[in-house]
This record gives sequence, structure tokens and C-alpha cells, in this order.
Amino acid sequence: MNQEKNFSLEASCVQLDVAASDWQEAIQKTCGPLLEGGYVKNGYSNDVIAREKQWATGLPTMPVGVAIPHALTPDNVVEAQIAACRLTTPVQFAQSGGLADDAPVDVRLVFVLALKDPKSQLNLLQKLMVAISDETMLTALLEAKTPLDFSNIFNAKEQ
Repeated sequence: MNQEKNFSLEASCVQLDVAASDWQEAIQKTCGPLLEGGYVKNGYSNDVIAREKQWATGLPTMPVGVAIPHALTPDNVVEAQIAACRLTTPVQFAQSGGLADDAPVDVRLVFVLALKDPKSQLNLLQKLMVAISDETMLTALLEAKTPLDFSNIFNAKEQ
């Protein structure tokens, strides 16, 4: 049984200073460590992209935009995990809960959620929202030198 309520971001699932041309590539690259680590099956990034087209996850946080994409169903999730990607330059995500004419969000931090139990999703999203609403923490994540530093900063705030 997965302990999804006690999530921690693994350093092996963190990528720093990744180049992406658009939000779809950002999602695909963020999902890379999840696939390599065996947390998800092939096709997971496509599931996440399909959901993002329906329900955008771009958040206009300060000092940098954040996106928290995830799949609609757990079909391609083997084991629950989070992946994080810090982009070298922002890519535009549609705004979460936004209207069609809302300005897109320039996102530099992408957190992809791989969840087996959809009921735990709300709890994790609430924890993530608290963490990413902290401007000091987001600044620290932008300045983290290594994936381990990034995960330690994130996990310290999340608990």
C-alpha cells in the first residue's frame, strides 16, 4: 500500500536547468526520471499532456510561475512519486482555472505528480499549494545547486 500522504521528492526525480521549447516538451522531460525509475509506464507523459489540455495547471506564483501537471487516471502509474524540473527559460502553460482569454503563465518550475490513488491527489495538491505559495522557498529552489539541494529544500517545506 502506498503511503502517498507521506510523500517526499526524491533527488533522482529532480532535473535542474533543462531546456524545453514548449509546455508539452517540459512535461515529457519532467516525466523522464519517473519512467527511468520505473515509477510510471510508457505513455504516462501522454496521459499528463492529455489532462493538461483539458485542465491547465499553470500557477502565476512569485517570483516564478509553477505548473503541477498530472494524469487523469492512474493507469500508467506503477508507484506513486513526484518529479520536478527547473527550466532554463520559462515556457507558457495555460493558467489553472483560467478562462480562454486569460494570459498564459511563464513557468520555470514543473512538478509532475504520479499518483496511484486519486483520493490522495487532493491531499498532495493541497500540500504542494502551501509549499509553492512560499516565495522564499521558490527562490531557494531556483537557486539550488544540485538535485539533492532542491529535494531537501522542497521536502523541508512540505512537512
